[in-house]
Amino acid sequence: MNIRVNEELVMQVQKIYKIDRKNSLKLIHSKPSLMKKHIKDGNTISQEMKKLNNNRNLCWAKDMESRNKNRLESIAIFYRGNKITYRQLFKQRDEFVKSFKALGIQRGDEIPACISNIPELVSMLMALNIIGAKANIFGADFSEDYIEEIINDCSKKIIIASDDNYEKIEHIITKTNVEKKLVFSLADSLPNGRNPYADYDDPFYHFENKVSDLRKNDSNILSIDQFTSLGKQYNGKIEENISLDDEFTTTYSSGSTKSGRPKAIIHTNRSYVTMARFHDTDLSKLPAMKDMIGLAHIPPHSNTDLITSISDTLSQGCTVAMEPIYQKEFFARSLEINQPDYVPATRSFWIYAIKNIRNDRLLKNKNWSYLKMPVAVGEAICANEEKFINKGFRRLKAGKDKLPRPLYPLTISVGGGDCEHGGIFYTIFKALREKISIFKKDFGLVPFQSVECTALREDGTECDFEELGRLVANSPGNMKRYKNNETATKEFFIKDAMDRIWGDCKVWGYINKRGNAIMKGRMGNEFHLSDNRVYPTFQIADSILKDTKNILSCEVVNVLDSNGVEIPVAHIEFQPDHQQSINQILKGSSSRIRKFVPNELADKVIYRIHFGNDSYELTGCGKRSVLALEEEGISNRCFRYYEESDVVEFLHDDYIYEPSESKTEVSKIKRKVC
Repeated sequence: MNIRVNEELVMQVQKIYKIDRKNSLKLIHSKPSLMKKHIKDGNTISQEMKKLNNNRNLCWAKDMESRNKNRLESIAIFYRGNKITYRQLFKQRDEFVKSFKALGIQRGDEIPACISNIPELVSMLMALNIIGAKANIFGADFSEDYIEEIINDCSKKIIIASDDNYEKIEHIITKTNVEKKLVFSLADSLPNGRNPYADYDDPFYHFENKVSDLRKNDSNILSIDQFTSLGKQYNGKIEENISLDDEFTTTYSSGSTKSGRPKAIIHTNRSYVTMARFHDTDLSKLPAMKDMIGLAHIPPHSNTDLITSISDTLSQGCTVAMEPIYQKEFFARSLEINQPDYVPATRSFWIYAIKNIRNDRLLKNKNWSYLKMPVAVGEAICANEEKFINKGFRRLKAGKDKLPRPLYPLTISVGGGDCEHGGIFYTIFKALREKISIFKKDFGLVPFQSVECTALREDGTECDFEELGRLVANSPGNMKRYKNNETATKEFFIKDAMDRIWGDCKVWGYINKRGNAIMKGRMGNEFHLSDNRVYPTFQIADSILKDTKNILSCEVVNVLDSNGVEIPVAHIEFQPDHQQSINQILKGSSSRIRKFVPNELADKVIYRIHFGNDSYELTGCGKRSVLALEEEGISNRCFRYYEESDVVEFLHDDYIYEPSESKTEVSKIKRKVC
């Protein structure tokens, strides 16, 4: 039988994976398609790990310098029009090293930092890393008592902040006994001291140097000029004998922490250096990141920003665009300012930007033709959201100037691995991978070669392919431990039935027949039935999301009513161009729920509908806040739907439901007029 060959596709596969035509044809037509056993070679992994231990047993900053020693004039950082070369970056790093040493910073000191994505963040990290000090990067939105705890648990010699954050936490810092406060301004690295994008920025943040005003009330505050001048007189020893296993960063869990006290996560140099090596194209089989601009906009207290947006990008000799403004309303403007090729962002940021870009007067006639590799990170993305985002990409001509066919029209890529593991999965150029895959369903996350990944049953035995279980992983990128939380550390590192130790991803998932990881939903929010069966929340969400034409997103949470009874609350967001009326959509959703879950659970489901910009509340790192969803769980806008009679019953009296075939919110659900 003759097989028709898409020669253009064959050529693209040859180019991407750097293989000849014969192997390219095998890749396209063989089974499995992309996770072929020869790609994941245990001997190669073992050899590379030995090479790292023997030849690169050094700190992250020195590894980064070694990687870029022949690219010193290339652009390392882009910041509001300012282009900073690798040579300039390393020069500022060395200045910072001397200044930190002049202030008495030593190996093992843990330095608290509340800093936004500005160039000085990278120089600061490299300088502390060379000394052997650790950076504890926390968020200004943490609870006040927790911020005070973090600062008091670190070195008292200095605290570092950017001026936008210092203003928010100054009253907390004054309660501690920190000796010096180094405050960088968001304006320090502006080209010639001016912001050429003020029209874009000013409605969200005005870039002016606030350090001199802050110093009027506290003489212990150092500006960048005062800080660097300290180092000019320093002639002492600089510690450089730092190993892969020295502790480097303390960052914080980026999920929906309910208390405002996210867990502190300690990573060593090994996490960063090893992930950088396995990101190289000869090991990852990813296309080379030549001359690409990556956007660093996720807050730095998430390890995702440090390892995926900053470290991985710099390790490939590319440019990091540093973005200090992290608001979903600003995201589309940030893309226009920085024009990045590569953007890791949460699905909620992508959805919001695509929904609202036409309403921004400065962006009405703009497109995303420069955008080559947009990645959804941080949490799972459903097919409905992919459909919406991909449709937006086509409308905005995303990637048109950068990508050949069949990579264009562009579709969303996915990446992940939580900060405990450090970005251990990827699925780049998702559409192309789907085209050359025999299996059309469940195209999941591809583990890096250094990563082992599986799903475990409740008894610790390994699940079969496509059997749902607890997703676990191991890699050199694993965290070392949680800080000051031995219990959580023990819960993270779990043993399977064979006494092998794994890092717990804390999500329901499975491994498909290609070896890809499919994440289905967070663990810890399950429903418990009277017969002791357990149902994860995603099983209700999945049944609702089968309506891809009308429903954009669905988040299901488990809340307790006043009697302590578990209630499933389905938060639903409609597609902007949904075809059916609200009651028709609800009727279909209710019917599907009963097909997939027991009636005992289906009878309890209540709904909260989100319209237009009434979208989900996000955490500080752009993920959907489970706490907010739970707090809304039995609010005055939640209701039960009775499929057999097409009746809506609100849980409170503030709203009424008016049956109609209209698709608009006003004619269906409205506040009572007294």
